[in-house]
Amino acid sequence: MASHFWGSRRVVLLISAALLLSLSRPATAQLQFSSADGKQSFKIGILGQLQLEEIDNTDNKTKADNIFLRRIRLLGNFTFSKQLTVFFDTDAPNLGKGNPDGSKNNADMFIQDFIVTYAFSKQFQLDGGMLLMAQTYNHNQSAASLLAIDYGPYTFIESVPTTSRTGRDYGVQARGYLADDHLEYRAGVFQGARGVNDTNAFRYAGRLAYYVFGPETTYFYRGTSLGKTQTLSIGGSFDRQNGDLVSGGSATYKNYGADLFWDQPIAGGNGFTLQGDYNSVDGDVFIKTLPKQKNTMIEAGFYLAGAKIMPYVQWARQDFNLTTLLDEKRTQGGLAFWFNGHNSNLKLAYTSIDRDRSKKRSQLQVQYQVFAF
Repeated sequence: MASHFWGSRRVVLLISAALLLSLSRPATAQLQFSSADGKQSFKIGILGQLQLEEIDNTDNKTKADNIFLRRIRLLGNFTFSKQLTVFFDTDAPNLGKGNPDGSKNNADMFIQDFIVTYAFSKQFQLDGGMLLMAQTYNHNQSAASLLAIDYGPYTFIESVPTTSRTGRDYGVQARGYLADDHLEYRAGVFQGARGVNDTNAFRYAGRLAYYVFGPETTYFYRGTSLGKTQTLSIGGSFDRQNGDLVSGGSATYKNYGADLFWDQPIAGGNGFTLQGDYNSVDGDVFIKTLPKQKNTMIEAGFYLAGAKIMPYVQWARQDFNLTTLLDEKRTQGGLAFWFNGHNSNLKLAYTSIDRDRSKKRSQLQVQYQVFAF
Protein backbone atom coordinates (compact mmCIF):
# COMPACT_ATOMS: atom_id res chain seq x y z
CA MET A 1 0.00 0.00 0.00
CA ALA A 2 1.42 3.36 -0.99
CA SER A 3 2.09 5.80 1.82
CA HIS A 4 0.05 9.00 2.12
CA PHE A 5 1.28 11.83 -0.10
CA TRP A 6 0.60 14.63 2.37
CA GLY A 7 1.63 12.55 5.42
CA SER A 8 4.90 10.64 5.35
CA ARG A 9 6.05 12.62 2.34
CA ARG A 10 5.96 15.95 4.17
CA VAL A 11 9.73 15.91 4.47
CA VAL A 12 10.08 15.52 0.70
CA LEU A 13 7.62 18.35 0.11
CA LEU A 14 9.34 20.68 2.58
CA ILE A 15 12.75 20.01 1.05
CA SER A 16 11.29 20.51 -2.42
CA ALA A 17 9.60 23.77 -1.36
CA ALA A 18 12.88 25.07 0.09
CA LEU A 19 14.67 24.23 -3.16
CA LEU A 20 11.97 25.82 -5.25
CA LEU A 21 12.00 29.04 -3.24
CA SER A 22 15.77 29.24 -3.65
CA LEU A 23 15.22 29.07 -7.41
CA SER A 24 12.31 31.49 -7.41
CA ARG A 25 14.07 34.23 -9.35
CA PRO A 26 16.06 32.78 -12.25
CA ALA A 27 17.50 35.03 -14.94
CA THR A 28 14.83 36.06 -17.43
CA ALA A 29 17.01 37.73 -20.04
CA GLN A 30 16.94 36.12 -23.45
CA LEU A 31 20.01 34.22 -24.65
CA GLN A 32 20.32 35.48 -28.22
CA PHE A 33 23.03 35.62 -30.85
CA SER A 34 22.89 38.03 -33.79
CA SER A 35 24.84 38.58 -37.00
CA ALA A 36 27.05 41.65 -37.33
CA ASP A 37 24.42 43.51 -39.33
CA GLY A 38 21.65 42.47 -36.92
CA LYS A 39 19.51 41.00 -39.70
CA GLN A 40 19.86 37.39 -38.56
CA SER A 41 19.58 35.98 -35.05
CA PHE A 42 19.27 32.77 -33.05
CA LYS A 43 17.52 32.61 -29.68
CA ILE A 44 17.55 29.59 -27.37
CA GLY A 45 15.61 28.74 -24.23
CA ILE A 46 14.42 26.01 -21.89
CA LEU A 47 11.20 24.82 -20.28
CA GLY A 48 11.38 22.43 -17.33
CA GLN A 49 8.58 21.13 -15.12
CA LEU A 50 9.38 18.97 -12.10
CA GLN A 51 6.26 17.23 -10.80
CA LEU A 52 5.23 15.23 -7.73
CA GLU A 53 2.04 13.22 -8.12
CA GLU A 54 -0.22 10.79 -6.28
CA ILE A 55 -3.26 9.26 -7.99
CA ASP A 56 -5.67 6.49 -7.04
CA ASN A 57 -5.19 3.45 -9.24
CA THR A 58 -8.21 2.10 -11.10
CA ASP A 59 -8.46 -0.75 -8.58
CA ASN A 60 -9.35 1.93 -5.96
CA LYS A 61 -7.17 0.09 -3.47
CA THR A 62 -3.70 1.43 -4.17
CA LYS A 63 -2.13 4.76 -5.07
CA ALA A 64 0.52 5.49 -7.68
CA ASP A 65 3.23 7.90 -6.49
CA ASN A 66 5.79 9.58 -8.73
CA ILE A 67 8.46 12.27 -8.87
CA PHE A 68 9.31 12.94 -12.51
CA LEU A 69 9.91 15.53 -15.21
CA ARG A 70 6.53 16.40 -16.72
CA ARG A 71 8.26 18.36 -19.48
CA ILE A 72 11.86 19.12 -20.37
CA ARG A 73 12.15 21.15 -23.55
CA LEU A 74 14.92 22.91 -25.41
CA LEU A 75 13.63 25.76 -27.58
CA GLY A 76 15.22 27.60 -30.46
CA ASN A 77 14.17 30.32 -32.88
CA PHE A 78 16.12 31.29 -36.01
CA THR A 79 15.40 34.61 -37.71
CA PHE A 80 16.88 34.60 -41.21
CA SER A 81 15.11 37.75 -42.43
CA LYS A 82 12.00 39.80 -41.74
CA GLN A 83 10.03 37.22 -43.70
CA LEU A 84 11.64 33.87 -42.79
CA THR A 85 11.79 32.33 -39.30
CA VAL A 86 12.24 28.80 -37.96
CA PHE A 87 11.05 27.69 -34.52
CA PHE A 88 11.73 24.31 -32.96
CA ASP A 89 11.52 22.64 -29.60
CA THR A 90 12.15 19.19 -28.19
CA ASP A 91 10.46 17.22 -25.44
CA ALA A 92 10.72 14.08 -23.32
CA PRO A 93 7.32 14.12 -21.59
CA ASN A 94 6.82 12.32 -18.29
CA LEU A 95 10.51 11.45 -18.13
CA GLY A 96 11.19 9.17 -15.18
CA LYS A 97 7.51 8.51 -14.42
CA GLY A 98 6.71 4.97 -13.34
CA ASN A 99 5.01 2.53 -15.71
CA PRO A 100 2.40 -0.02 -14.54
CA ASP A 101 4.97 -2.82 -14.89
CA GLY A 102 7.32 -1.09 -12.43
CA SER A 103 9.78 0.30 -14.97
CA LYS A 104 10.41 4.00 -15.54
CA ASN A 105 9.62 6.03 -18.61
CA ASN A 106 13.04 6.66 -20.12
CA ALA A 107 11.94 7.67 -23.61
CA ASP A 108 14.44 9.58 -25.70
CA MET A 109 14.03 13.28 -26.39
CA PHE A 110 12.28 14.01 -29.69
CA ILE A 111 11.28 16.96 -31.88
CA GLN A 112 8.00 18.37 -30.55
CA ASP A 113 7.56 21.32 -32.94
CA PHE A 114 9.35 22.37 -36.10
CA ILE A 115 7.74 25.41 -37.72
CA VAL A 116 9.11 27.20 -40.77
CA THR A 117 7.23 30.45 -41.35
CA TYR A 118 7.44 32.73 -44.37
CA ALA A 119 5.50 35.95 -43.85
CA PHE A 120 4.55 37.58 -47.13
CA SER A 121 2.70 40.05 -44.91
CA LYS A 122 0.90 39.99 -41.56
CA GLN A 123 -2.26 39.19 -43.52
CA PHE A 124 -0.74 36.14 -45.28
CA GLN A 125 1.86 33.78 -43.83
CA LEU A 126 2.76 30.20 -44.64
CA ASP A 127 3.73 27.71 -41.91
CA GLY A 128 5.25 24.34 -42.74
CA GLY A 129 6.72 21.45 -40.80
CA MET A 130 5.50 19.63 -37.70
CA LEU A 131 2.66 21.88 -36.63
CA LEU A 132 0.30 22.15 -33.68
CA MET A 133 -3.14 21.71 -35.20
CA ALA A 134 -5.52 24.68 -35.42
CA GLN A 135 -8.21 23.52 -33.02
CA THR A 136 -9.56 25.07 -29.81
CA TYR A 137 -7.72 27.76 -27.86
CA ASN A 138 -6.40 25.29 -25.25
CA HIS A 139 -5.15 23.03 -28.06
CA ASN A 140 -3.05 25.91 -29.43
CA GLN A 141 -1.66 27.19 -26.11
CA SER A 142 1.96 27.26 -25.09
CA ALA A 143 2.70 24.77 -22.31
CA ALA A 144 4.84 27.47 -20.67
CA SER A 145 1.94 29.85 -19.92
CA LEU A 146 -0.93 27.56 -18.86
CA LEU A 147 -3.28 28.75 -16.13
CA ALA A 148 -3.83 25.30 -14.60
CA ILE A 149 -1.21 22.68 -13.84
CA ASP A 150 -1.71 21.21 -17.33
CA TYR A 151 -3.93 21.21 -20.41
CA GLY A 152 -7.48 19.96 -20.19
CA PRO A 153 -7.56 16.15 -19.84
CA TYR A 154 -9.32 15.67 -23.22
CA THR A 155 -7.67 18.50 -25.18
CA PHE A 156 -5.50 16.17 -27.28
CA ILE A 157 -7.88 13.21 -27.37
CA GLU A 158 -7.47 12.84 -31.15
CA SER A 159 -3.67 12.58 -31.10
CA VAL A 160 -3.02 8.82 -30.85
CA PRO A 161 -5.95 7.69 -33.05
CA THR A 162 -4.90 10.07 -35.86
CA THR A 163 -1.22 9.05 -35.44
CA SER A 164 -0.34 12.59 -34.35
CA ARG A 165 2.09 13.57 -31.60
CA THR A 166 0.41 15.58 -28.83
CA GLY A 167 -1.79 17.46 -31.26
CA ARG A 168 0.95 17.94 -33.88
CA ASP A 169 0.94 16.70 -37.46
CA TYR A 170 3.11 17.17 -40.55
CA GLY A 171 1.81 19.66 -43.08
CA VAL A 172 1.50 23.22 -44.29
CA GLN A 173 -0.98 25.95 -43.44
CA ALA A 174 -1.85 29.53 -44.30
CA ARG A 175 -2.24 31.92 -41.38
CA GLY A 176 -3.05 35.63 -41.23
CA TYR A 177 -4.50 38.56 -39.29
CA LEU A 178 -7.11 40.83 -40.83
CA ALA A 179 -9.29 43.79 -39.78
CA ASP A 180 -6.55 45.49 -37.78
CA ASP A 181 -5.55 42.09 -36.29
CA HIS A 182 -9.02 41.43 -34.88
CA LEU A 183 -9.69 38.47 -37.20
CA GLU A 184 -7.33 35.49 -37.34
CA TYR A 185 -7.56 32.61 -39.81
CA ARG A 186 -5.65 29.32 -40.11
CA ALA A 187 -6.20 26.74 -42.86
CA GLY A 188 -3.97 23.80 -43.67
CA VAL A 189 -3.46 20.33 -45.13
CA PHE A 190 -1.77 17.60 -43.08
CA GLN A 191 -0.64 13.97 -43.24
CA GLY A 192 -3.29 12.50 -40.99
CA ALA A 193 -3.70 8.73 -40.65
CA ARG A 194 -2.17 7.39 -43.87
CA GLY A 195 -3.70 3.92 -43.83
CA VAL A 196 -2.48 0.77 -45.55
CA ASN A 197 -0.22 1.65 -48.50
CA ASP A 198 -0.72 5.37 -47.71
CA THR A 199 -3.96 5.57 -49.67
CA ASN A 200 -6.00 7.84 -47.41
CA ALA A 201 -6.80 11.41 -48.38
CA PHE A 202 -4.94 14.15 -46.54
CA ARG A 203 -6.24 15.75 -43.38
CA TYR A 204 -7.71 19.27 -43.56
CA ALA A 205 -8.04 21.67 -40.64
CA GLY A 206 -8.89 25.31 -40.16
CA ARG A 207 -9.71 27.94 -37.57
CA LEU A 208 -11.26 31.40 -37.31
CA ALA A 209 -10.89 33.57 -34.23
CA TYR A 210 -12.29 37.01 -33.58
CA TYR A 211 -10.56 39.23 -31.02
CA VAL A 212 -12.97 41.71 -29.49
CA PHE A 213 -9.88 43.29 -27.96
CA GLY A 214 -6.26 42.32 -27.29
CA PRO A 215 -5.36 40.44 -30.51
CA GLU A 216 -2.74 37.68 -30.38
CA THR A 217 -0.59 37.41 -33.50
CA THR A 218 1.84 34.66 -32.50
CA TYR A 219 1.69 30.99 -33.50
CA PHE A 220 1.11 29.74 -29.93
CA TYR A 221 -1.60 31.26 -27.76
CA ARG A 222 -0.75 32.38 -24.25
CA GLY A 223 -2.50 31.53 -21.02
CA THR A 224 -3.02 33.95 -18.17
CA SER A 225 -1.13 37.26 -18.44
CA LEU A 226 -1.29 37.67 -14.64
CA GLY A 227 -3.25 40.89 -14.79
CA LYS A 228 -1.16 42.55 -17.51
CA THR A 229 -3.07 42.19 -20.79
CA GLN A 230 -6.73 42.51 -21.76
CA THR A 231 -7.83 39.90 -24.30
CA LEU A 232 -11.21 38.57 -25.36
CA SER A 233 -11.38 36.08 -28.23
CA ILE A 234 -14.07 33.84 -29.69
CA GLY A 235 -12.99 31.01 -31.98
CA GLY A 236 -14.19 28.05 -34.01
CA SER A 237 -12.35 25.21 -35.72
CA PHE A 238 -12.70 22.11 -37.90
CA ASP A 239 -10.50 19.05 -38.46
CA ARG A 240 -11.50 16.40 -41.04
CA GLN A 241 -10.07 13.46 -42.95
CA ASN A 242 -11.58 10.89 -45.30
CA GLY A 243 -10.20 7.37 -45.13
CA ASP A 244 -10.52 4.25 -47.27
CA LEU A 245 -12.11 1.19 -45.66
CA VAL A 246 -10.83 -2.35 -46.16
CA SER A 247 -14.37 -3.44 -47.03
CA GLY A 248 -14.61 -0.74 -49.67
CA GLY A 249 -15.90 2.81 -49.64
CA SER A 250 -14.74 5.47 -47.23
CA ALA A 251 -15.59 7.17 -43.93
CA THR A 252 -14.76 10.52 -42.36
CA TYR A 253 -13.10 11.58 -39.12
CA LYS A 254 -14.62 14.85 -37.89
CA ASN A 255 -13.62 17.22 -35.09
CA TYR A 256 -15.41 20.54 -34.63
CA GLY A 257 -14.59 22.99 -31.87
CA ALA A 258 -15.64 26.30 -30.32
CA ASP A 259 -13.88 28.34 -27.65
CA LEU A 260 -13.78 31.56 -25.65
CA PHE A 261 -10.80 33.13 -23.89
CA TRP A 262 -11.04 36.19 -21.64
CA ASP A 263 -8.09 37.69 -19.78
CA GLN A 264 -8.98 40.83 -17.82
CA PRO A 265 -6.72 43.11 -15.73
CA ILE A 266 -8.30 44.61 -12.61
CA ALA A 267 -7.25 47.60 -10.50
CA GLY A 268 -4.21 47.07 -8.31
CA GLY A 269 -2.46 44.75 -10.74
CA ASN A 270 -4.96 41.95 -10.12
CA GLY A 271 -6.74 40.08 -12.86
CA PHE A 272 -8.89 37.12 -13.81
CA THR A 273 -8.68 34.61 -16.64
CA LEU A 274 -11.55 32.55 -18.05
CA GLN A 275 -11.49 29.95 -20.80
CA GLY A 276 -14.11 27.61 -22.24
CA ASP A 277 -13.52 24.95 -24.94
CA TYR A 278 -15.95 22.55 -26.62
CA ASN A 279 -15.24 19.76 -29.12
CA SER A 280 -17.52 17.38 -31.01
CA VAL A 281 -15.38 14.43 -32.15
CA ASP A 282 -16.26 11.39 -34.28
CA GLY A 283 -13.77 8.92 -35.75
CA ASP A 284 -16.60 7.04 -37.48
CA VAL A 285 -15.67 3.55 -38.76
CA PHE A 286 -12.54 5.14 -40.27
CA ILE A 287 -10.84 5.66 -36.87
CA LYS A 288 -12.65 3.21 -34.60
CA THR A 289 -10.41 3.99 -31.63
CA LEU A 290 -11.94 7.50 -31.54
CA PRO A 291 -15.62 6.94 -30.67
CA LYS A 292 -18.16 9.70 -31.10
CA GLN A 293 -18.03 12.07 -28.13
CA LYS A 294 -18.46 15.61 -26.89
CA ASN A 295 -15.76 17.15 -24.69
CA THR A 296 -15.96 20.32 -22.63
CA MET A 297 -13.35 22.18 -20.59
CA ILE A 298 -13.84 25.32 -18.49
CA GLU A 299 -11.18 26.93 -16.33
CA ALA A 300 -10.96 30.18 -14.40
CA GLY A 301 -8.49 31.83 -12.06
CA PHE A 302 -8.14 35.08 -10.11
CA TYR A 303 -4.68 36.62 -9.79
CA LEU A 304 -3.82 38.48 -6.57
CA ALA A 305 -0.88 40.71 -7.47
CA GLY A 306 0.13 41.59 -3.91
CA ALA A 307 0.69 37.97 -2.93
CA LYS A 308 1.54 36.75 -6.46
CA ILE A 309 -0.88 33.86 -6.11
CA MET A 310 -3.80 32.60 -8.19
CA PRO A 311 -6.50 30.22 -6.96
CA TYR A 312 -8.10 28.46 -9.93
CA VAL A 313 -10.56 25.76 -10.94
CA GLN A 314 -10.68 23.56 -14.03
CA TRP A 315 -13.70 21.44 -14.96
CA ALA A 316 -13.76 18.97 -17.86
CA ARG A 317 -16.28 16.44 -19.11
CA GLN A 318 -16.15 13.65 -21.71
CA ASP A 319 -19.56 12.49 -23.00
CA PHE A 320 -19.66 9.44 -25.28
CA ASN A 321 -22.47 8.83 -27.74
CA LEU A 322 -22.63 5.10 -26.89
CA THR A 323 -24.13 4.05 -23.56
CA THR A 324 -21.65 1.16 -23.42
CA LEU A 325 -18.81 3.65 -22.92
CA LEU A 326 -18.32 5.37 -19.58
CA ASP A 327 -18.62 9.15 -19.46
CA GLU A 328 -16.19 10.97 -17.21
CA LYS A 329 -15.76 14.36 -15.57
CA ARG A 330 -12.75 15.84 -13.78
CA THR A 331 -12.84 18.76 -11.38
CA GLN A 332 -9.56 20.36 -10.34
CA GLY A 333 -8.94 23.02 -7.73
CA GLY A 334 -5.51 24.55 -7.53
CA LEU A 335 -3.29 27.30 -6.20
CA ALA A 336 -0.44 28.80 -8.21
CA PHE A 337 2.44 30.77 -6.69
CA TRP A 338 3.88 33.06 -9.37
CA PHE A 339 7.28 33.88 -7.84
CA ASN A 340 8.51 35.27 -11.13
CA GLY A 341 5.56 34.94 -13.46
CA HIS A 342 5.78 32.13 -16.00
CA ASN A 343 9.56 32.05 -15.61
CA SER A 344 9.38 30.49 -12.16
CA ASN A 345 6.25 29.24 -10.43
CA LEU A 346 4.84 26.54 -8.18
CA LYS A 347 1.39 24.98 -8.59
CA LEU A 348 -0.57 22.75 -6.22
CA ALA A 349 -3.65 20.89 -7.48
CA TYR A 350 -6.28 18.42 -6.32
CA THR A 351 -8.43 16.65 -8.93
CA SER A 352 -11.56 14.58 -8.44
CA ILE A 353 -12.05 11.96 -11.20
CA ASP A 354 -15.66 10.80 -11.54
CA ARG A 355 -16.40 8.09 -14.12
CA ASP A 356 -19.88 6.62 -14.59
CA ARG A 357 -20.55 3.42 -12.65
CA SER A 358 -17.12 3.69 -11.03
CA LYS A 359 -15.82 4.77 -7.66
CA LYS A 360 -14.46 8.30 -7.56
CA ARG A 361 -10.69 8.65 -7.67
CA SER A 362 -8.47 11.53 -6.62
CA GLN A 363 -5.20 12.99 -7.86
CA LEU A 364 -2.76 15.27 -6.02
CA GLN A 365 -0.06 17.18 -7.90
CA VAL A 366 2.75 19.61 -7.14
CA GLN A 367 4.61 21.16 -10.05
CA TYR A 368 7.52 23.59 -10.27
CA GLN A 369 8.23 25.31 -13.58
CA VAL A 370 11.29 27.12 -14.82
CA PHE A 371 11.10 28.82 -18.21
CA ALA A 372 13.32 31.19 -20.17
CA PHE A 373 12.96 32.14 -23.82
